[in-house]
Order: sequence, then C-alpha cells, then structure tokens
Amino acid sequence: MEYNWGKDNVQTARILFYLRVIPTCVERVPAPVFRKVVAPTMFLYMGHPNGKVARASHSVFVSFISSGKDSNDEERTLLKEQLVFYYIQRALEAYPGITPFDGMASGVAALVRHLPAGSPATMYCIHSLVEKFKSLCSEAMIDDAEMWKNWQGDSEPCKKLLELLLRLLSLVDIQILPNLMKLLAQLIVELPKEGQNMVLDEIYSQVAESDDVTRKPALVSWLQSLSFLCSQTSVTKSTSEGRKSDGNDASASSTGTLTLNGISARL
Repeated sequence: MEYNWGKDNVQTARILFYLRVIPTCVERVPAPVFRKVVAPTMFLYMGHPNGKVARASHSVFVSFISSGKDSNDEERTLLKEQLVFYYIQRALEAYPGITPFDGMASGVAALVRHLPAGSPATMYCIHSLVEKFKSLCSEAMIDDAEMWKNWQGDSEPCKKLLELLLRLLSLVDIQILPNLMKLLAQLIVELPKEGQNMVLDEIYSQVAESDDVTRKPALVSWLQSLSFLCSQTSVTKSTSEGRKSDGNDASASSTGTLTLNGISARL
C-alpha cells in the first residue's frame, strides 16, 4: 500500500508541533544546524497538503530570517540569503494550490525587511513574483477576458500577487526601490486599460496614505510618469486597432489626459 503523508494524522501532528516550537528558540539554533537539520524539513513540509503544516513551515522561515538582528554572525547572514532563492522557488511552484498566500506573503515581507540593503536575493524574489504574476494573469485571461472587471474566482491569485508587489513599494530598501518601480511600470503598461486604471488607483491610495518622507517624493513622481505612459499606451492601442474613427481616437486621448491630470491634482 502506497504511503500518503497527507493522510498520516499522527505524523502530521508530530511535525506540526515541531514546526511550531522551532520559532520560539530559533535565535539559539546555530546556522550550521539550521542548514543541515531544520531547513530540509522546513522546505519539505512547505509542500504538505495540510494548510496548517504548510503555514507553520513558512513561519519557521520567517522566524529564521528575522533572527540575529543584533549579532554580527556573517555565516547566519549568508545562509539567510542562500535560503531565499530556494524558498521563493518552493513557494511559487505550489501557488496557487498548496502554498498558503498569507504564509508566503509573510515570508516575502520578512526577507525584504531583514536582508542586507541591495541584496541580490531580494531582487531575485521580486523578479520571481513578477514572472509568476504574468504567468497566472495570462492563464486567467484565457479563461476570462473580462477578469479585470471582476477579481472573483480564478483571477483572485493574480490579484493577491499584484497586491503583494504593490505592498513592497513601502517595504523594500531605497537601493532596490528604483528596480521595483521599473519592473512594476513594465508590467502595468502591458495590462488592459481596465487593469491599468485599477492598479493606478490602488497605487495612488497607497502613496497618498504614506508618511515616508524619504520615498514618497520618488513614488509621486513615478506614479505621475506611469499614469502618462498608460494614457499614451491607451492612445497607441486605440490607433493601432484600425483607426476606427477620428472620434474614437480623440476620446481615448482625452480620457488618458484626464487620468493623468486627475492623479497629478490629487497628489
């Protein structure tokens, strides 16, 4: 009889207890021990069909990434960066489905907060999230061309990833922020007009509520430029669709200008 770990309730209970205890003492676990003993188990059970077990595995990652803030343990810092690459691969390959979004989101937030400024691991994380979003969005649009008018159902995983990427605008360090803004701009201008408007409104709300005097000026300038690019993209698409009528072109241009002026005025 083939073993099914998802149905082994005794082993599931044991490993769940183990995964919940580790975060309480992770500060005292040396980096070599975490690498050899804890990390393999943590990554293995990230793919467990039981949501509590998978979520607990992400919590172990968060606790380790957040540990040792007051120490100068270079080995621990290096291990954190090394683990991020496989963590993101492991989390995204099972999303949506097995990977709990809240667990993955907490892991991403922890790594962007606690890794060294300008870390290549953080950039890898952002690039991977963007590529996963594009993949899920393309698949969802095949099934539902009107997905940008309604986020329910199959398009929900796309929305959550996009919201996570937008949240990173206020979390990543200043060295990485320009790269994140560039990647998001490239992603947003490729969206349908309804999608562009929805995302621009979301970014506007986030920037307007921000009290970060360091990054807010850069975000305001970026948002204004992004709004203009989206308005130009809309005009170009309208023109390339066969120049149906001069009235349609004028309407698209007018709408784009109003969107830009509206966001500029509100900010």
